[in-house]
Amino acid sequence: MTFSSRPLSTLAAIAPLAFAIVVLGLVSSGCEDKHIGRVCDLDTATMATSMSGTNATFNGQAVECPTRICILPSMEGGATTTTSLCTAGCSSDDDCSDGETTSDPNGKQCKKGFACLIASTVGPFCCEHVCVCKDFVDTTQPGYNKTPDSCIAGHSMCKNAQ
Repeated sequence: MTFSSRPLSTLAAIAPLAFAIVVLGLVSSGCEDKHIGRVCDLDTATMATSMSGTNATFNGQAVECPTRICILPSMEGGATTTTSLCTAGCSSDDDCSDGETTSDPNGKQCKKGFACLIASTVGPFCCEHVCVCKDFVDTTQPGYNKTPDSCIAGHSMCKNAQ
């Protein structure tokens, strides 16, 4: 038996590299980008699609948000230029870690990152955990991310009560 001393064909030489690129593409596309933090329109003129709650104003049909949820939280964290932003449901702060932010102090996007909080105790988004921009939240207060008593099952009429 004899073996050829010819070099591998070009196709065989690049096959491992091509395979690695395909695998990397599949792995990186596995997570949906919810565009948490994208500036959005509340469209509060349409009260059927938006709801003013105890703590936040929502638009549940914001077409510029992949989740269709736009939020303007109540102001608890001091003055900010941040405006209404796209949000998404969450179960921990890690779910909000890829939110879009800016370092521009006069920008309309979030500057301090996002936390997973209950933003409202009334309306269609009552007692739902969503990603909330920390520009609106005083995170120095103990229990800032605690579930409100009105969202505990048995104490609430909210359909999302825990």
